[in-house]
Amino acid sequence: MSDINTLTFEVDPMSCSGCTKSIEKALKNLGGMDEINFDLETKNVRVKTTKSSQEIIEAIGKTGKTAVLK
Repeated sequence: MSDINTLTFEVDPMSCSGCTKSIEKALKNLGGMDEINFDLETKNVRVKTTKSSQEIIEAIGKTGKTAVLK
């Protein structure tokens, strides 16, 4: 069984609910997500997941956005 980690990413651009919906869909399709939280003000996405940071960065990248692990 994989460990669950809490990871925070800064995502650019991320400025509206449409952005968060596309990111949330990509992460749910990736699987292994326990929790996904968005903060539009700081452009942060915090996840509780069994996935690696690289897998999450790649999934977010498929939405046309850039994610950086904080």
